[in-house]
Amino acid sequence: MFITGRNKVKLEAAAAELTEDDANHGEVQVFQGDVTNEESVCDLFDTVIESYGQIDLLINNAGVSIPGSTESMPLEDFRKVMDVNVIGPFLCSREAIRRMKKRGKGGRIVNIGSLSAQSPRPESCSYCTSKYALLGMTNSLSLDCRGHDIAVGIIHPGNVMSALLTEEEVKERGRTEGFINAQDVSNCVLAMALLPYHANILEMTVIPTKQPFIGRG
Repeated sequence: MFITGRNKVKLEAAAAELTEDDANHGEVQVFQGDVTNEESVCDLFDTVIESYGQIDLLINNAGVSIPGSTESMPLEDFRKVMDVNVIGPFLCSREAIRRMKKRGKGGRIVNIGSLSAQSPRPESCSYCTSKYALLGMTNSLSLDCRGHDIAVGIIHPGNVMSALLTEEEVKERGRTEGFINAQDVSNCVLAMALLPYHANILEMTVIPTKQPFIGRG
C-alpha cells in the first residue's frame, strides 16, 4: 500500500501508526508528492507499478477547505480548493484507470466527498462547489469505467473531527450535531473495497446519528 502527500514527516508518522498495532496491515510505503501536479501524480503511479506490478484500489482522500464569503474570497483561494479537491482526484483517477485498463482485471476507485455535495453550509462556496464537482466526476467515471469492471463510488461523510474545523466549530457542532471519527469513514471505505468488482456502492452517506441532515426546516 502507498500513501501520498506533500509532508514527508506526516506521511512517515501515518505509515508508522498504520503498521504498529496490526501486522496484517502489510507494508505501507510513502511517496512524497503533490496530487495537483501532473508530473508528481504520474511518478506516483509509476512507482506503484514498479513496486507491485499493478494497482487495484485508489482512494482519493486529499482535501482542503477555505471558508469565507464569496465577495471577499480571493481567486487564488478558490483555485486552491478546486486544485486539491477536483484536479487532484481527476489526475489520480486518470492515471489509475489507465493502468487498471491495461491490466484488464478491473479495479476500484473510492472518492471521499461530503454532505456539502447535497446540502451546503453558509459561506462555503469553494468547498461546496468542489464536492459537487467530485460527485459529478464520480458518476461520470462510473459510467465510463463500468465496461472494464472498474467500480467507482463516493462516500459522503458528515461531521468528522478534523483539522479542517476551527475550535469554535468543533465546540458548536459537538454540542448540536455530534461527530463521527476517521475510523468510521475508513470502515465505510473498507466495506466498498471488499466488494468484488462486479458490485459497486455508487454513493454512501455516513453521518453522526443526531446530525440534522434530513428533516430540516
